[in-house]
Amino acid sequence: MGSKPVLQIRMLGGCSLTYGDKTIGDANYHLKKPWMLLAYLITFRSREVPVEELINLLYPGELGARPTGALKTLVYRVRELLDDLGLPESRDMILVARGSYAWNAEVPIALDADIFELACQRAGTAWLTPEEKLETCLGALALYRGDYLSKAMGERWVNQLALYYHSMYIRLVQTTAGLLSQMERWEDVIQVCGRAIQIDHYEESFYYHLIRGLIRTGQTRQALERYKRMYTLFYTELGVPPSAEMVELYQEINQERSRDVAREGMDLAAVSRFLLQDDQLTGAFFCELEVFTNIYNLEARSIARSGRSMCLAMVTATMRDGSTPPLRMLNDYMDKLGDCIQNTLRRGDVVSKYSVSQFILLLPVPTVEKGRVPLDRMIAQFTERYPRCPLLLRGSIRQVDPILA
Repeated sequence: MGSKPVLQIRMLGGCSLTYGDKTIGDANYHLKKPWMLLAYLITFRSREVPVEELINLLYPGELGARPTGALKTLVYRVRELLDDLGLPESRDMILVARGSYAWNAEVPIALDADIFELACQRAGTAWLTPEEKLETCLGALALYRGDYLSKAMGERWVNQLALYYHSMYIRLVQTTAGLLSQMERWEDVIQVCGRAIQIDHYEESFYYHLIRGLIRTGQTRQALERYKRMYTLFYTELGVPPSAEMVELYQEINQERSRDVAREGMDLAAVSRFLLQDDQLTGAFFCELEVFTNIYNLEARSIARSGRSMCLAMVTATMRDGSTPPLRMLNDYMDKLGDCIQNTLRRGDVVSKYSVSQFILLLPVPTVEKGRVPLDRMIAQFTERYPRCPLLLRGSIRQVDPILA
């Protein structure tokens, strides 16, 4: 006789139970409480859970006989769910004893979170060869389909466990990407980190390895597009600039693009078209802060030789009492301010976002007084266009100091 199948339980990226060829899952989210009870008992299966603890979890703030009776009904509904799996001992999966409920620990299960954690621990051992470590890492990554009980995020006990496993996942992706990079398996780096970004949009190291993989496989245009999307996301939603490592990677992208031009042996006209392909057709030239810094230094050297003048300006957004605006408000209005700057200033003006609440501008004007004219015009246009905006825009301007040899 063949052995009975083991109950397979998934908690990473949602909750589901599989026995043989039958599966039940939490896709029907209107059944939230039964799945919450089932997931809680499985998670804390090493102990008996008091009735009071379950009532506080499922019926917070309710007292008396009503939630106690509702809990009994809920246990009955969970047992019905387990019946659908065809488990021989489905009615004995949830045990009742001494005013508590417990998951039957004698029934063998295979829980993805446990297997994932053990694989992460094994991947961190020193005696594995790089090939064995990589195989372990890839197996663990396949198990992580999303955060722990992702449909119950917001519950305090779920959040703590989700953070625990997610931190483990970040380290695992970093380890895997490092191993693949050492083996120069760049396509696999791209695949692993691309999937990781779908799970966590805000982990910079995932973008770093992905963009590096794109550069190494000659996909410099895709690398640049990824960098720009990451740059916009981090500035817009987090209010933070890229790290020094990401800026270095951006410089490497530009170097690779230059090498691409040289390798293709373009004539000067083709090189000119290549250099202008990302140029803004109208309005001010917007660029990343690193590019703005390079342009600023170039112009400071130039005016030292030519004697002409140029001004550096800054536009800062605050609340009317001088306090820092909420990030969500800033994100909305700073995008609108950027559009206004784009449409108001000229093609020879250079603009970059300096912080979450500031733009800096490089204006080719002979005096500070001449520079105040477009600056004030832009602020006035924004105020007229958005009269209900609670932000106060302040402009400051000074001449660029020449860099003397």
